[in-house]
Amino acid sequence: MVWLDGKPTLVKTLAWPADDPDLTQRCRGIRDGWSVLDDQIVFWKAFSVLVTENPRTVIYMANTASARDTQADTITLERVAELDYAAHRLAIVPNIGFVTAEWRSDSDCLSGVYFRAHSGTGELLRECHCPAKASYGELSVFGPTVSLCVTSTDPIPPRWKDIPPLMHYHRLDHDSGYTRDQPIHLVAETIATWNADSGDLRMVKIPQTDLGEIQHHADFQYISPDKIVLASSLAFDCGAVLCAFSANAEDEEPLKFYHGDHTTPEAICHNLGETSTSTSNPIIVHDHDGEGRITIFKRELLSGDIPSIATTRDPPGLRDVFDYPNDARTLNFKLCGFLSVAAARILVYHQDFIEEPRKIFVLDFDQTLLASLLSKRASERADWNAQLVDGHAQVKVVTRRFHCGLMGCGGEVYDQEYPWPQRAPPEWEAHLAIILREDDDEDEDMDDSDSIDSVEALPSGVEYDEAPEEHRDPIPFGYIQTALYLEGVTKANRLAITRHAILEIPEPTGNGRVFYFD
Repeated sequence: MVWLDGKPTLVKTLAWPADDPDLTQRCRGIRDGWSVLDDQIVFWKAFSVLVTENPRTVIYMANTASARDTQADTITLERVAELDYAAHRLAIVPNIGFVTAEWRSDSDCLSGVYFRAHSGTGELLRECHCPAKASYGELSVFGPTVSLCVTSTDPIPPRWKDIPPLMHYHRLDHDSGYTRDQPIHLVAETIATWNADSGDLRMVKIPQTDLGEIQHHADFQYISPDKIVLASSLAFDCGAVLCAFSANAEDEEPLKFYHGDHTTPEAICHNLGETSTSTSNPIIVHDHDGEGRITIFKRELLSGDIPSIATTRDPPGLRDVFDYPNDARTLNFKLCGFLSVAAARILVYHQDFIEEPRKIFVLDFDQTLLASLLSKRASERADWNAQLVDGHAQVKVVTRRFHCGLMGCGGEVYDQEYPWPQRAPPEWEAHLAIILREDDDEDEDMDDSDSIDSVEALPSGVEYDEAPEEHRDPIPFGYIQTALYLEGVTKANRLAITRHAILEIPEPTGNGRVFYFD
């Protein structure tokens, strides 16, 4: 229940080590990145042949769990290892340490991705060469496996050849502003998955079907050992598609969930909410609308455990997300930072046409917690509301089903309790009118706020936004929305959520913080 008041129980500084000359170097040929998994944080910095005769990668680590109960107010990212090559990607892998991906194009026979597994102190455990013509995106971790999108050495399938040539901007070896000679006709049609424990490598083909060619930006996740989801869109349409397909059976028809209401093809995002936990999440977050909408899916809908039917007519054969209000929710939020999902929690903010968001929220899709809050009697709800008001906390408990439409078209909210052609009872229509008016008033209050950490900008207390009484059993797929108070935070894109904390990732010239919530 600690997360529900929106205030951290403890805050510690996340600091760089002192007097490390490698941290101050910034120029072309140096690349860096972050990896966060459970309580572990890794920052890595690679120095390529453009800046040194001996390429290398330096690794810095911190653990937020072990540092929490110490007397120190500062957690330092300690330098723990130096590798004798310049990595292109790095990810923490549970029970192993970390895995790197290095792209090489030395010759036709050696070109490809080199995966290497290292212990937490940098000891090389095993490595693998994956032949490829190109590689794209970030490493995706599932258990002991890491995966990367590649152009395989196989002939390009005919169905991929007409896809708009944008993927080269996502290549591991693309140097923005300098790379000018990379081929633009290659397509990312394969996912290379390496088991860092056993050493096994497998190549999974991304499906194309006659339902319409898809394009993507190499953002995918394993949701089970044999099922992958890929953020994509139809190549010649204004529709985003979340594609779920088998990692084992190429002849198995993929499940393609369709969002057909986007302003332009350019407004479509090809992103998934990245997770910070090593265990499977109950939800998958599709960040598909650059104008400020996300869709949260139950994992079972994408795995096929919850049945779904292809119903759309134009284009034919897709599954319309709107038809699954009990298993998917489309909401007016943007994802924060680069790690926005931890178990059932999502770190979000409201879209605003200014540089930074006004208010940051956690959406908690823990259905057990939701049922517990719904079971409170009227007197218990009143007592809890009084506690939240005293603490200037704001919580919404939401089970009412609705679908948020295009922000560019006024942000219309469609009722899914009585969808067309049903006619809602007059009392429900009157209830909806009150809710929408209150939401508009809340938005105006947020616009009058000068800071994203201003709790007083929003009404305090708890609001129960429930489904009609005849639709409350079984409990609908709902969530708890909590406004966060993160004092001094000014940039939402530097935030990451873990099971126990919100991280403010340090900038190159300054420290960050760890906001503990349990």
